[in-house]
Amino acid sequence: MRINLAEYFKGGFSIGRGFGTDELLLDKKRTKDHVLAFQCYDANLMPVPDISTWSEKGRKRVLDVVRERTNAINAEVWVDDVKVKDYIPEVRDE
Repeated sequence: MRINLAEYFKGGFSIGRGFGTDELLLDKKRTKDHVLAFQCYDANLMPVPDISTWSEKGRKRVLDVVRERTNAINAEVWVDDVKVKDYIPEVRDE
């Protein structure tokens, strides 16, 4: 069964609580076929710097949650400018 990534992740998700919340929203322009892309925002839905510029601890916290939430799907996953996982083409028996 093939999942429509844009439909499945259309609401994005939140990591954290209160003012320390990171919002990951679907990047509709970059999400297509086997590519799923998110953009990070703060708790007030203001854009934040690309995740590649964050501290290692902060980046790891967010990327670990993204890996967990996207574990069951076969897609290339991005958060801002960081690739979280690769798409693995399915081999079909002929």
